[in-house]
Amino acid sequence: MDQETTSFEAALLALPHGDPFRFLDRIDHLDDEGGRGVWSPTGEEDFFRGHFPGRPLVPGVLLVESAAQLAGASAHRRFGGDGAGMLVMHEARFKQPVVPPATIEVSVRFDRSMGTIHRYDFTSEVDGRTAVIGAVAVSLSGSQS
Repeated sequence: MDQETTSFEAALLALPHGDPFRFLDRIDHLDDEGGRGVWSPTGEEDFFRGHFPGRPLVPGVLLVESAAQLAGASAHRRFGGDGAGMLVMHEARFKQPVVPPATIEVSVRFDRSMGTIHRYDFTSEVDGRTAVIGAVAVSLSGSQS
């Protein structure tokens, strides 16, 4: 395992989210400007039992949450802090439904900071098609801007 892979795994472990509330399976790129990651829901996750039974859809709020988790990893890398934080969804535009099983490619890009709140634009794609775009803000206690 190379050093970069180890740092991506460490970034996942640094998130204040664990199973079953982690909506990133891996981080493929992470730097001070943003990152890319993947979430691959199978359709077997427990929340699908009640989210359109018989015709499951990935909940939009979880698509946003996966982007927020990736933004949190990027913000933690750039600004430090203790990892605990909050999310504010600025906006989200849902372009197409995501039906499991799916490989959701998530990208976040740093936009700006307002004190200890750090705003990121995000895009989530499935099979090269945009599923959702938007912006989230994360606040990491103890972070610097």
